[in-house]
Amino acid sequence: MVTIDPCKRLKTIRTQLIPAMLTGAIENTSSDIKTAIEITLPTLEEKCHDLAEKCTKQSPGCGDEIELCNPEIVRKVFSLTKERLEMIWKEREKQGKGASSSSLL
Repeated sequence: MVTIDPCKRLKTIRTQLIPAMLTGAIENTSSDIKTAIEITLPTLEEKCHDLAEKCTKQSPGCGDEIELCNPEIVRKVFSLTKERLEMIWKEREKQGKGASSSSLL
């Protein structure tokens, strides 16, 4: 089994996973979005904090190159992501599942 460097995992989370969550929210049901807000996002944030700690121990200057290696930026990114997901969820609740929320990204 291959172990991926914690810094590379953080970079992948920031550049691929978080944007995919936001894009996917447009296609998901309100309950799926609510689950992402209440369970998935907090769990992922906690994992990112663990990875950031490992990353900074392994490569002390990594926070300059990979933004999620900085715990403060982890909090900001996840806070903004949560706000965006909540906006999509609220819009979905108002308009129903068939409505497009692409303008909220």
